[in-house]
Amino acid sequence: MPAYPFIHVNGSATITLPADVAEMDFELTAFEAGADETLTQLNTQSNEVLEFLLSHHIASIDIEAHDTRKLVSANEMQANELRLQRHRLIRTFHIYVKNLEQWNVMTQYLLSRPYLGNFSVRFGRTDYAQIEHQLTAKAADNARDRAKELAAGFSVKLVGPTAVSEQALSRIDSELGLDGARLVQTNSSAGDKPTMTDLSLPGALMYKKSVNVIFRTR
Repeated sequence: MPAYPFIHVNGSATITLPADVAEMDFELTAFEAGADETLTQLNTQSNEVLEFLLSHHIASIDIEAHDTRKLVSANEMQANELRLQRHRLIRTFHIYVKNLEQWNVMTQYLLSRPYLGNFSVRFGRTDYAQIEHQLTAKAADNARDRAKELAAGFSVKLVGPTAVSEQALSRIDSELGLDGARLVQTNSSAGDKPTMTDLSLPGALMYKKSVNVIFRTR
C-alpha cells in the first residue's frame, strides 16, 4: 500500500443507445440419401438465402458463406439400413447488417426456413470508438467528484491522482476489501431454432466503463 495518505475511488459511467448494426451467424444443412443430391440441395438453398439477403439491402461484401463441411454421426456410419445411410452437408453463413430497418422481416424469413439453424446474433454501434472516449471522460469526472466528496467529508485536501487504471487495482482492492464482482452473462436456448423474440432488436444497448483512481491527500 502507498506510504502516503490517499483516497481510493471507483468512477463509473454508462451510455445507453439504440443499436445501429448487427452481425448474425447461422448454419444451412442439407440432409439427403445421396451425396450428389445433398450437394445440389445445399447449393440450391444457399442461392435462395443469398438472393433474399441481397434483395433486402445486404451487400455481397457483407455476406460470408463458408466452405461446405460434411458431418456424419457414428450411428450413421455403422448403419446397415440404406435409409439411415444419409449424407449431411453444412454451410455456415456470417452476415453484417448495416441497415436495421429490414431486420424483423429478414429474421422472420430466416427463422421460417426449415434448413437453417444454430443462430447467433450480436448487436452493436458503428461509433463505438467515440462511445469509448465519452465513457472514459465521464468515468474520470465521476471518480473526481466522488474523491472530492470523500475528501470534504474527512476534512482533507486532494493533491491529485497518483494511480489510474481501468482494471481493478488488485492489491489495493484486496487490502481494502473492494474487490468488485464481475457480471457474466450467458445466452442459452432450447434447441437450434430461436424465436423472433430471441432475435428481435434490443430496446437499447448499454455501454459501461469504470476507472480506479488513487488520489493523494494532505
